[in-house]
Amino acid sequence: MKGKLCGLYDGGQQIGGMLDWTFELIMLNSSDGKAITYKFSKWKLTAPSYWLFAEPANLVVRLYHDIGPVYWEGAGEITSTTKTVFDTLIHEPLEIVGDCQLVEKT
Repeated sequence: MKGKLCGLYDGGQQIGGMLDWTFELIMLNSSDGKAITYKFSKWKLTAPSYWLFAEPANLVVRLYHDIGPVYWEGAGEITSTTKTVFDTLIHEPLEIVGDCQLVEKT
């Protein structure tokens, strides 16, 4: 799944965002000898550019799309290195991984 805008929040306050994000689910598979089953493991969110106003402690992402006021929200953790430059668009990749399911909100 792809989108244009992602908001990054901590404690209900927006602390940054990402542009042109890509979202993927990571599934685990197992086999009982007869069939293969798949189970949700985690998700990974990446973007080629981002901005931050502060370092996140309890990061929540909001993935926005073009279909109305609906967005998906879930907790994650930044797994890539970030710059300490705040309040500017940084043209470097950012990766966030989460192990909870995203919730659809309006």
